[in-house]
Amino acid sequence: MAGLDLETARTIVRGVFAAGAKAGQRPLTVAVADAGGHLMVLERADGANPGGCEIARNKAYGAVMMNIGGTRMRTLSQDTAWFLPAAQEVCGGRIFPVPGAVLVRDDSGRVVGAVGVTGDTPENDAAFASAGIEACGFAPEI
Repeated sequence: MAGLDLETARTIVRGVFAAGAKAGQRPLTVAVADAGGHLMVLERADGANPGGCEIARNKAYGAVMMNIGGTRMRTLSQDTAWFLPAAQEVCGGRIFPVPGAVLVRDDSGRVVGAVGVTGDTPENDAAFASAGIEACGFAPEI
């Protein structure tokens, strides 16, 4: 399976919004980054938190840069005092270590990008991101 292209990134975003709508979520913001952490797509639903653009973008960026999903980042931040300050230093303050930062892996396990979702609870954000990723045949790592 190839890496992320623009159409696939857009399809992931549509899948995230569809999963959120089905669950009756609050307005979401979704960012998709490639394997280098570069933003490919950023969409903010009507009524979504204006700060959500930077949150979603940093969720996706941080997952790629740290090579772990937001759920694991949150656990590391809680359990290891040095993790978050060190990660923030290395990544220029662009780490948002909570669920909703989801790695995208291809069928060989290679990271091809990440999705950042914000607007609902962190756990719901991660579930919506996972649904969009899975709809494209990729494996999410929350």
